[in-house]
Amino acid sequence: MDTHTDIVVVGAGLAGLSAAATAAAGGARVVVLEAHRSGGRARTTARRGFVWNLGAHALYLGGPGAAVLASLGVTPRGAPPPLGRYLGSRGGGLHRLPTGPASLLRSGLLGTRSKAQLAAVLARLPRLSPDDFEGISTRRWIDDQGLRPDAVAVVLALLRLGTYCADPDALGADAAVAQMQLAAASGVRYLDGGWAQLTDALAAGVEVRTTAPVRSIEPAAGRFELVGDDGRVVARQVVIAVGGPAATRQLLPDPPDWGDLGAPVTAACLDLGVSRPPLPGYVLGIDAPLYATTQGPPAHQAPAGAAVVGVLRYGARSAAEDREELDAHRRLAGVADDDVVVERFLASMTVASTAPRPERGGMRGRPAPDATGTPGIHLAGDWVGPDGLLADAALASGAAAARRALTALDRTGSPP
Repeated sequence: MDTHTDIVVVGAGLAGLSAAATAAAGGARVVVLEAHRSGGRARTTARRGFVWNLGAHALYLGGPGAAVLASLGVTPRGAPPPLGRYLGSRGGGLHRLPTGPASLLRSGLLGTRSKAQLAAVLARLPRLSPDDFEGISTRRWIDDQGLRPDAVAVVLALLRLGTYCADPDALGADAAVAQMQLAAASGVRYLDGGWAQLTDALAAGVEVRTTAPVRSIEPAAGRFELVGDDGRVVARQVVIAVGGPAATRQLLPDPPDWGDLGAPVTAACLDLGVSRPPLPGYVLGIDAPLYATTQGPPAHQAPAGAAVVGVLRYGARSAAEDREELDAHRRLAGVADDDVVVERFLASMTVASTAPRPERGGMRGRPAPDATGTPGIHLAGDWVGPDGLLADAALASGAAAARRALTALDRTGSPP
């Protein structure tokens, strides 16, 4: 059967749901079409009382994504990770991770001169303008600091933690600096019940049709016909939020030339439900791109007395070598073999569709929400627009695409 609506959103991940909720708040009739389950990379799974995200997830409190959620009346519930318990692993040994002035002084990861260098970098960080670093790589920015090797290793580890990107040559320094500033200024939250609380809240006021793939989008007399397995949806405006550039190109009637946006950012993830909260529980790899974190507690994601632990390797390789490395790292974080109640191994997960590449100008080099080649069709996703990384980029671009669609509806003389 055919459906007629003001705006149709293709994709029900964070970007699509942000677009749909923003459009609905603006008075438009909205239908969301999702080929699979709602939530995208923000969906959660419950097993034996343990709630898992797809790998370790943390919401930045002061970023553009939080601003979008606040504008829509969504208040995330959760708790911050205990930064004072974070350790860094190097050569199999554990040392206090420098997350502030006090822990920097006590950390065994750095020599005295390197501590002074790192302290100077962190002191300058709030005063930097990310725009000043457009077009240069994170590697070059770090090299320009003149740091000793042990300080470089710590900075790279902290950047992996904040950006999920293990390749400093492929990440624009403007994005890296902005993300470090955001982490230092506002911190993060692990969410009670996982990220489903966000996707459920965003979807509450809109019609979401799951298992409803879109096969084509056809312009027709000032409207768009979206053809699927169960009929057509006719809309005046369209937002495409289906994931990365390749999937988006397949749906666009006249795909534009975006150039090389780069490869997806990946991770190998081990999600664990364990019988007790581990100690130390929080270990960031300094000489290897590894991370282990206990997400619940502090968030409510596990049965009483138990815990949810995420272990990941930034940059997936092969299932065999990554799984072995992840198991070794979770033991380093205090999770023994007998502690594991239930587990899930994601051998290669896309954590970001692309990274803001320095040769494209970094954040401002990403495609804009209207860069579709077809007026009336808009883009959303973590690779779209100049604002934020990861979930921040998805939420911000979704809201921006919806605002453009609402403005276009108003220009036709028949507002929603």
